Amino acid sequence: MKLEELSREELIDLRAQIDIQLEKREAQRKADALKAIEEAAEKYGFSLEELASVTSKRRGGLMKGVPKYAHPEDKTKTWTGKGRKPKWFDEALAAGIAPDTMEI
Repeated sequence: MKLEELSREELIDLRAQIDIQLEKREAQRKADALKAIEEAAEKYGFSLEELASVTSKRRGGLMKGVPKYAHPEDKTKTWTGKGRKPKWFDEALAAGIAPDTMEI
């Protein structure tokens, strides 16, 4: 096909056809990727919905990290060791309690 020989209208039509074909191929690539992801999830015993709910919780900050430290007296109060130190942790340090004794 010699593009130089096509009229403006033919070129516009050709571009529209190319755009349609590109969209179809992109949709097929996404469908193939989704199928591969679903198969991988199933291989490990999960559904895609289960994995998606875990990742969405992480993105939203709803999923907490694993606690590294616990309050010396109230073990329900924990801290991952990341981010701002909780007040109880600072108070324990001020009272002379070593961080390693509060490690879980």
